[in-house]
Amino acid sequence: MNDKNTKTLKDTYGVAYNNYKKGDLKAAEILCYKILSIDPSFIESKILLANISAKNRNFKETKKLLVEANEQEPKNISVLNNLGTVSRELGEIKNAVDYFKKAIEIDPNNGNSYYNLGAIYYDAKKFKEAKIYLEKTVELQPNFALPYFVLGNLHADLKDYENAISSYNKAIKINKNLVGAYNNLGLVYRNINNFESAISSYENAIAIKVDHVNAYHNLALVLKDLGKFKSAIQAHEKAIKYEPENLAHYYYLSDLKKNILDTNLKNKIEKIIAKKNSRKINIAYGNFLLAKYEQKIKNYEKELSYLSEGHKNFFGSKKNKFELLVQYTFRDMLQISEDAKVEGLINSDLQKIKPIFIIGVPRCGSTLVEKIIGSGEKFVPMGEETSVLEEFVTAKILKKQSLNLGEVGNVRDEISNIYLKRGLVLKKYDNTFTDKSLNNFFYLKLIKEIFPNAKVINCKRDVLASIMSIFQNNLTEVAWAHDLNNIFQYVDNYLQTIESYNLENPNFVYGLQYEKLINNPEEESKKLMEFCGLPWSKKCLEFYKREDIFSKTTSNIQIRQAVYKHSLDKYLPYKKMLVKYGKKYPWFN
Repeated sequence: MNDKNTKTLKDTYGVAYNNYKKGDLKAAEILCYKILSIDPSFIESKILLANISAKNRNFKETKKLLVEANEQEPKNISVLNNLGTVSRELGEIKNAVDYFKKAIEIDPNNGNSYYNLGAIYYDAKKFKEAKIYLEKTVELQPNFALPYFVLGNLHADLKDYENAISSYNKAIKINKNLVGAYNNLGLVYRNINNFESAISSYENAIAIKVDHVNAYHNLALVLKDLGKFKSAIQAHEKAIKYEPENLAHYYYLSDLKKNILDTNLKNKIEKIIAKKNSRKINIAYGNFLLAKYEQKIKNYEKELSYLSEGHKNFFGSKKNKFELLVQYTFRDMLQISEDAKVEGLINSDLQKIKPIFIIGVPRCGSTLVEKIIGSGEKFVPMGEETSVLEEFVTAKILKKQSLNLGEVGNVRDEISNIYLKRGLVLKKYDNTFTDKSLNNFFYLKLIKEIFPNAKVINCKRDVLASIMSIFQNNLTEVAWAHDLNNIFQYVDNYLQTIESYNLENPNFVYGLQYEKLINNPEEESKKLMEFCGLPWSKKCLEFYKREDIFSKTTSNIQIRQAVYKHSLDKYLPYKKMLVKYGKKYPWFN
């Protein structure tokens, strides 16, 4: 081919590329095929056609074109990276890894290849490998925002919030319009109870992308945490505006605006979940909403049926993750409860910390108890659900380290330092704080050994009341809470663990009966504060008056009002319906 023809093809390609950039994919495609009909070896046209196919989500055609380009130029880094990307889209992860590694082999200084590998390893939860490749990327391309963003996600997953914040901010500094970084930064700030910064982050995301539904949803949750219900409603309604068929938005809104549960919404829900393309998660929230509607009109059997269908679909939407978590709950945690030991602890000042552990099953009144403790004359930092002990022990299991915790160093200092980083251990408050991670009952042996100054409060409630409340409230990340058989089993494990422990260690755990607290709040709260070694005052029962109070649990509405009794017997209409699940347990009555 002579120089004139070559120039003509290059000019034609330039027009095609400009069409592609402008979004006129069809015109670009026609020109590319025209070029290839004249010169089948014109690789730029093949690559552009592959990009067009990818835009149209025709990934098989994309890969076919890229394979041809790779055969033509085996050392073309752009082609190898694109092959890796499309292989990833097709679920061919091993092939994707091979392509990216081949690109690195050819050009060890190509940052994009390292980033792509890091992103793959992150998705696979291989955080160690992901971190290596992502950090290499920023070393080679310090002005590339995305690796900082993924590093932020990685640190957030590992609960390393300090580094997560740093990474997200670096990503934002490079790309001020990286909306996902603002949203995820908000999630981290909420996790560390920095609600002001969380709100600001979500608002920044919305300022960039006015229809950023996740940001509206997350903003609503924070506002609800803080008791700013009117503003939370407005945020939920914005999310509905931009995603009118996402039933999760209606579900969360219905907690704050109960009058939306009418026949019009019911009909809308039924139409949406009947669609062939409805996802499991949307069907789940649709059924949860229908359950709320039936409860409102006191049709309890229908309510239970909708709840069961909702939980089945919700579990199914996260099946792989939840199945593993259920196994962990009913196998590994029980093993930990039996086997965890601590030996040869080193003395340090950190052993002087005085945590107040609040244990039980969900919906047992634990949030109320924590707010009472934290609202007295003596200020007590409230940790809510820290998950510190569970995360610590889980990490040891994942690393295949012995459950004999004496072998992993100074356990007390390790755990205490985590609390310290969370801002809970403060000398000016006598190193006292609350940890309301309910499943810490699995770790009572550990607590007794490493925290000699700890107080443990077991929040007890009529078990059927707790069970029904768990089932009626979608505890999103609690895997076992989406099946009544699992809920009953979990409650049984809890009761047996507590009973067994109390037989061996009487008086270490204070049993607080929720019903007694509700019926005699002053008397029972005085006993509670005495056990904790804290002064009682009327302020303990006036927690709802505090402007600074917050809760990230499903109880964040209840704590905005004084102690009330009207919910005590709400479980009674369901008692007969629960017989088939509870009859094998001796405590069922």
